[in-house]
Amino acid sequence: MSRNNSRKMMGASLHVSICLLGILSLFAIPANAQHVHQLLYNNYNWTDQNLVGEPAGSNDPYPTGNAAFTTTPNNEVHVYYVGSDADIHQRTQSHTPPFFGVSRWVDEDLTQETGAEPVGLDIVTMLSGFSEGNYQYVFYGNDDYDIHMLLYDNSKWTQQDISAAAGSTGIFRGMSVVGFTTTPNNQIHVYYLGWSYQEQANAVRQLFFNGTSWSDEDLTAETGATPPSYGWWAGFSIGNYQYLFYPDFFGYLHELYYNNSNWTDVDLSVQIGAPALSIDYAPMTAFVVPGTQTMEVFYTDSDDHIYQISSSDNISWSQQDLTTLTHSPSTSSEDAITAFATTPNNQLHVYYISSSSQSLAWIIHEVSSQKSKDALKR
Repeated sequence: MSRNNSRKMMGASLHVSICLLGILSLFAIPANAQHVHQLLYNNYNWTDQNLVGEPAGSNDPYPTGNAAFTTTPNNEVHVYYVGSDADIHQRTQSHTPPFFGVSRWVDEDLTQETGAEPVGLDIVTMLSGFSEGNYQYVFYGNDDYDIHMLLYDNSKWTQQDISAAAGSTGIFRGMSVVGFTTTPNNQIHVYYLGWSYQEQANAVRQLFFNGTSWSDEDLTAETGATPPSYGWWAGFSIGNYQYLFYPDFFGYLHELYYNNSNWTDVDLSVQIGAPALSIDYAPMTAFVVPGTQTMEVFYTDSDDHIYQISSSDNISWSQQDLTTLTHSPSTSSEDAITAFATTPNNQLHVYYISSSSQSLAWIIHEVSSQKSKDALKR
């Protein structure tokens, strides 16, 4: 797909709006206050709320991860992060009436509640999570170099060392963890940066739960793929097809995908000519536009620009430099970016941190687009 067609898909009203101070994901951790904040759009305007509770852990100069999602059918928001006590904390809205119109939030120390070992502030780990109805799953790496799972079964929270359950302990290399389910089998897949004994190098590894037991798979050795680098990873499933995006040590963007039969590694930077990622922590995010087969991947390139690649068939990819297209500030090369599509308007929203060299404070920016359903299906 040409660049012109790609721009048509973005629609006529691509804009950038400066929202406010902080570090990101929809839920932001400001560098000074070290508390998790919520940026909320209520269909009329944006508001910021400090969720208070346990301060977020600091592991300077390394980035800090968090996770957030809603449960159904109650539409409750759940926010997870590593606290300054090295425990995993959950923030949920209180059922008590708002105080002067401001919602109250409840802090829950899931590490203490489940008897899990603290994460340890000497390790950098992403948090990844999702919900199935009101069942909640949170995955993270610990300083025992295993991957752990916190599970809420609609009654209570429990914890499990899923690396130990799979017989693959001590090979988590730090930072990168991505988890999701496939349909209709509802099987759990957790991808993480591990070690390949066969290749004697970093590896993409998968912890897989088939409904009965956990297993661990060295996907780098299996596919002969280029070893992954440290940084932010992203992934999702379409039915039982699975897609994982990650950087290698040269800054090239790789897609590791499962076509319901076998795994394939594709160097997208080479295949489609997309620019390399930033070398530091290579921030990226990805999702499938609801109701379509359109895959959207956003990442920070080597010029610290937000770059977008899109595909509806995993063969032809469109690409564009959103920073150049919107004349927006360049991004921080280390901090996470996050993105999603809203329904039913199918507008795309990307949140990122502008470069600290361009202002006295880090600023959260939003790049958004209006897309028609017809354009998304092209």
